[in-house]
This record gives sequence, structure tokens and C-alpha cells, in this order.
Amino acid sequence: MKLKSTSIHNINADRPLNNIEKFLYRILNVVNNLWTYRQVDQDLQLEQFNVNNLEVYWNQSALNSSPSRKLSDLFWMNLSWDLIQDELGEIRLMDMGCGSGNYSWRLNDWSKGKITEYLGIDNRENKNWQSLQQQYPNFKFFQLSSEYFIDKIPNNINFFMSQSAIEHFEQDLLYFEQIKNYILQSDRANIIQVHLFPSAACNSTYLYHGVRQYTPRTVSKITTLFKDFSDCILFSLGGKFCNQLHYRTITLPVLKKMERLDTSQPKEYEKMLFSSIEKDMNIFQRYPAFYALVIHSNGTQKLF
Repeated sequence: MKLKSTSIHNINADRPLNNIEKFLYRILNVVNNLWTYRQVDQDLQLEQFNVNNLEVYWNQSALNSSPSRKLSDLFWMNLSWDLIQDELGEIRLMDMGCGSGNYSWRLNDWSKGKITEYLGIDNRENKNWQSLQQQYPNFKFFQLSSEYFIDKIPNNINFFMSQSAIEHFEQDLLYFEQIKNYILQSDRANIIQVHLFPSAACNSTYLYHGVRQYTPRTVSKITTLFKDFSDCILFSLGGKFCNQLHYRTITLPVLKKMERLDTSQPKEYEKMLFSSIEKDMNIFQRYPAFYALVIHSNGTQKLF
């Protein structure tokens, strides 16, 4: 059976790879990431993520994060949670590939408690889930595969999200096909999706991570599933300065088995990271450090 995937391969770096598999992984991802801006969904809007008053938000996420993690946190903080609540009513959110569940309480804080229900799903159970459920009664976690999940979740979910997860799904298109079917069959057809995932640059900065990276061309394979009833925006997070910083301070030291700058000189690293993000936000980056995809289906107002 043919895989439903945006990739030309299904080599998964989440499993141990031998040297031949590592070589094929890198080369096949280079090929998969070619023709970045060809055959792009004409209705897909391409935007550069920008933050006014960057220093105001800076300390609200973990210090000494990688560039992509810091950018992702900044993106979640700057979502228009008031408008989202106004659009959806009660926000009932499903986080696929939630891992430890740390984004549950972070999103709760960043949205100022506007999430009525948080449902975290991962293919592996995590020891943190129980304590989070005890602390937050509106949080729930389930161990479940991303391949066939839609029949096992409540029918009132109106916000689908993922953070650094879909690159791990061998059948990422199957995941999105299920969301499409859910939207078409749901009585609550006003649905928001927000997915954050690696760009082509991560083939060099992350090295062996998940199955794939993404480009506007491969993202278009996702957005065309929803284009008849949705607005789709792909935000570029960071760019060449963040990519250079990641490679120089994290990737290269790991390869050389040296101490990383983010751990050995955290204050200096934070200054460099702030500067890199600020520079990248000034202009549209054709080759960003990370992506954020927003899909708003059957909406009544423009939110993003």
C-alpha cells in the first residue's frame, strides 16, 4: 500500500540508522526539499512571522532554547487568543504528538486560561501526564497513534495543533486527511489548525530528526486538501541568521563532541539568539529556520 506522505521516502531517524540509512536519509531529504517554490498552492499565503516589542515576550519562554524552539514559543504567545475564542466560543484543543505535555500548561498560560479543554495525544505514554491531569482538571492525555485517531476523539474538538510532531509521522498526509474528514462531517465546522514543523534548513541543523523537513511545495500537498473551504497561511519563522547560529553553536559542537555555547555561555548565547531573531524578522526569509502553518476552515472572520 502506498504511503500517504509528503515525502519520497519513509526512513525514520527516530529509529537507529546504520551508515547507509543515514546517507540515504540526508540525500533523499535534499531531493525532497528541492524546488522549494514550484507548484505551490496558489491560495497558500506566505508570510514572515514578526513580533513587535520582542523584549517584552523574551523571558516568557525557556532561556537558552534553540532558535526554532524560541521562535515557536514566540509564535504561540502571539496568537490572537481573544479573537480565536470569539470565533470558536469554547476552545477545545487537541495536541497530536504532545510528548511530555509541557505545551498544555504553557498554552494555558499564554492564552490566559482561554482553553476550555486540552486533549494531548502521543504514541507513547509519558510520566508527566498524570500530574498534569491532577493539576489541571480540563487536561486529558491518551496514548494513541497518529495514523488512525479521528474516531477515538470527542466530536467537539475545534482546534487541532502540533508542535514539532508531523515530521515524525510516516504518513503525515493520512493525519491531515482524517482532520479533513472530521471537518466535513462535524457539526462544528468552524475549525482552526496550527502546526509548527522543520524547514529544509533543518536537514543541516537537526541532522537526523524524524522523517522529513518541509517546504512551501510539500506543504501545498497538505493545504490543497482544505483549500475549498479554508484560508491557509504559512509563516516563515526566522531565517539565515538563526540557521547560522544554530549550526555554529549547537550542531557543529555536537558533531565535534565539544561543549555547546547555549550551555557553556548561556548569557552570551541569549544575546546572540535575540540578535539573530531580530535581524531575521526584518525581511521575508525564503529559507527560514522553522515553519508555522495555520489553516482556518469555514471561518466567519479573518484571524491571522
